[in-house]
Amino acid sequence: MNAYELSRLLIDEYSTKILTYARDRPRSVQQMCHQLDIPMTLGYRRVNTLLSEGLITCEGKALTQRGKWERLYVSQVKRAFIYFDDCKVRLKFELKNGQTRWSEDYMPSVAI
Repeated sequence: MNAYELSRLLIDEYSTKILTYARDRPRSVQQMCHQLDIPMTLGYRRVNTLLSEGLITCEGKALTQRGKWERLYVSQVKRAFIYFDDCKVRLKFELKNGQTRWSEDYMPSVAI
């Protein structure tokens, strides 16, 4: 994703709730959706998108009371910054493991 797409993901209400709720300990999608009042389908979509961007990771599995396994996810984002510099948009993520990740630059096309 470029910086524009990532910034939209970052400010999305459900993505923000998921990243915040799964900040300190691993949570299942079902837990997140129930506690955060997120529709289950949208919860799975956001988790999959955040997972593909490396903003959350799967930390294991847990057995439910119904005998099914569910994956547990934890946020990897410590801080996020949006930069606008020289007509380019960039995002910087400081991750919990100490790494810093930059997005691809996004330069909007302007018709004059």
